[in-house]
Amino acid sequence: MGIKVISSTDLSETLYMLECKDGFWLYDETRGMNLAMRAKTKEEAFVDALEFYQERLKRVEANYKLLKDKVDSFVYQVSTEEDN
Repeated sequence: MGIKVISSTDLSETLYMLECKDGFWLYDETRGMNLAMRAKTKEEAFVDALEFYQERLKRVEANYKLLKDKVDSFVYQVSTEEDN
């Protein structure tokens, strides 16, 4: 059993909006995943995708900050040890 596609719109080289029997799907080929599934409207599918990427960005930024803090701490310790 597959998805019954009514229409497909290429939004870019890697983003596709599919209108299906059960709603709108937004597929990101770069990620290899659907960013929205069964949205009632195209606008809802776009909002779902934006919310997904907002949450992803928050996680990436938090991980970056944690890593940067660790690197900064290490550099500080090494430079302090060299000064002594």
